[in-house]
Amino acid sequence: ISMLHRNAGLIPPNVSPQVFRAVKKINRTAVIAGERAGQAIPFRLQNLLSLDACWSVSDRLQQRRDLAFLHVAYATLLRISELGRLRVRDISRAADGRVILDVAWTKTIVMTGGLIKALGDLSSQRLTEWLTLSGLAGEPDAFIFGPVHRSNRAVAATEKPLSARALEDIFARAWLEAGDAGSVRPNKNRYRAWSGHSARVGAAIDMATKKYSTAQIMQEGTWKKPETVMRYIRHVDAHAGAMIDLMKQFD
Repeated sequence: ISMLHRNAGLIPPNVSPQVFRAVKKINRTAVIAGERAGQAIPFRLQNLLSLDACWSVSDRLQQRRDLAFLHVAYATLLRISELGRLRVRDISRAADGRVILDVAWTKTIVMTGGLIKALGDLSSQRLTEWLTLSGLAGEPDAFIFGPVHRSNRAVAATEKPLSARALEDIFARAWLEAGDAGSVRPNKNRYRAWSGHSARVGAAIDMATKKYSTAQIMQEGTWKKPETVMRYIRHVDAHAGAMIDLMKQFD
């Protein structure tokens, strides 16, 4: 609302002290009542490897596509809209054969030079297998993650990428295959299974667990604010505080 008012040359309503106090009271009341910010269920490395063991030998092209998509989603931390826009021509190879993706632009990075993302050995292999089996390797203008017909045939889509709903469904199918429903506490009745943001959250948590810095995590996920990353990894760093370190001498 504030942005729309500024762009229209009007005074944003939130500059009013009355509005500021009202919003502050609403937020305070919600927090005291127990409301917490929702967070997608993390899709972590062990989840990816579990799915890899199941789907890497599948005869169904849909599962091979889904597996390649999840590998790329986890390895690059790209948003699903950014993944959906990737075309075959955006792929190049390093000297050792691993995949390099030329991402034209993201939600937070819009530059003429674009953004370069590299895949590891296993993720490169799964993406290559999908492109070979689907026949898309010879279709440079096709979207990498296009539709698969019920006849087990890939469609070389060049005009419209898969919808956000179709990409979300990939995470839904992955959850049915390898999700742990018993470990989930629904948040705001929304996060009951993996969703489009799960790979970004899971990768951030895995990097924090391995002691990568917040700056490194922000760079990989193209986050601009450290507060965003800290919300994702707050449970990982719960025992990394100064007081915990101080009290260790009494353990």
